[in-house]
Amino acid sequence: MKKWKCCLTAIVIAAGSMLVGCQESSSAKPIEAMYIPAGEDGHLMVGEGTGNVFTVTMPDNIQDKNGKKISEEDLNRGDIVAIYGDEIMLESYPGQYPGVTKIKVVKEGKASDADQYQDILDEFWPEKDPGELPYLNIGYRASYGEVSAAATRGGYSWSYADKDGVEQNKTADSAAVTQWPDLPVMNVDGTTDMELYFDTKPEKVITTAFPAELSGESDPGAGAEAEVEEKDGNYIVKDVQKDMIYLIRGEWGNGWVEFGFDVG
Repeated sequence: MKKWKCCLTAIVIAAGSMLVGCQESSSAKPIEAMYIPAGEDGHLMVGEGTGNVFTVTMPDNIQDKNGKKISEEDLNRGDIVAIYGDEIMLESYPGQYPGVTKIKVVKEGKASDADQYQDILDEFWPEKDPGELPYLNIGYRASYGEVSAAATRGGYSWSYADKDGVEQNKTADSAAVTQWPDLPVMNVDGTTDMELYFDTKPEKVITTAFPAELSGESDPGAGAEAEVEEKDGNYIVKDVQKDMIYLIRGEWGNGWVEFGFDVG
């Protein structure tokens, strides 16, 4: 389970250091970091010479030492990579760098090179309690930088085997998302795409949108299904609009969980 500590600010990173602010650095130097796979489909980057820890949104352009195109699956534990992008990192711990455009292997490492960071991996990717429900962070770009915020969790139905191997099930019904209290508000400048960062990737995601004017209604109707695209191992809600309330339903082998947020 990845334990993210997120807030609605961004920091700008320049090769090997992190600088507070929202403007982009004029130096387009890459960040060099060690790549360490983690969890089911996650990873951790550790900055060379800095020890800064962060994750990235993997780009389509990943290259080996010779410039040949490869995939994330071809990267090995301990490899040193050069990371190119817009230099804007979400202020969280570990950091999140969504605007990566290119990754290139600069040195092939050994798996044992990453052993020194095992304590960090165990902190963010410990063995997950099977009874623990998934959670969801929302990422998007605003005029002031990249933003990440947690969605509110609503109803769910979840089955799992406890430590004694006994099958358990927990279920919670919830009111319509338009009646959920204290929905987080995602402030956007206009229509935008939003990335869904689940701690455990669901097999299916269904997104439904309701006009914000229906807030407080117990029966807001069926709503409008929003387009969801799967890319680079994450789900993206396309063309998210202002003044709407969104319901995200994730489905796993263990069951389903619903999440909600408001867009202002």
